[in-house]
Amino acid sequence: MTETHTSALTGFINWLCDGIAYACLVIAALSLLCIVAINGANVVARYFFGSPFSWAEELMLFLMILGVFTGAVAVTWRNLHIRIDTLVERLPPTVRRVVSVIATLASVAILTIVMVASFRLVSLLQSMEQVSDALHAPSWIPQSFLTIGLALMALMMLAKLAVSFRR
Repeated sequence: MTETHTSALTGFINWLCDGIAYACLVIAALSLLCIVAINGANVVARYFFGSPFSWAEELMLFLMILGVFTGAVAVTWRNLHIRIDTLVERLPPTVRRVVSVIATLASVAILTIVMVASFRLVSLLQSMEQVSDALHAPSWIPQSFLTIGLALMALMMLAKLAVSFRR
């Protein structure tokens, strides 16, 4: 592949992953705003009308899961996750790169294992047509936030690795 093609591919991967990360941050922000609005409305309903919403806690929990896992996708792409890399930073650049590749591949493997288990659970919930207690919504929907988030995090890690090798 020529340098122009490599540069174009790297640019496309960066553009695509930046767009996905931005969309995930928007979803995370909107879910947090909805949580605040629902909580505020529930406080008013409880203290002024004596009748809180029975579904509020459950919906806020589902929105929090959505916000956490969509936010984690953006954090993964931007490499802003919490890590202790004191030892790695002191290694020579070549060894640091090898350690980084090994750590990335190990993380992707772990994410994939958990994602597959999560997918099996989501499939089981969908096949059993289980619904949530208060919302009576299909239980597989909020559970799929985890599966999708883990899959996107693994893809972001692999994309970051591919971009770093093209440089």
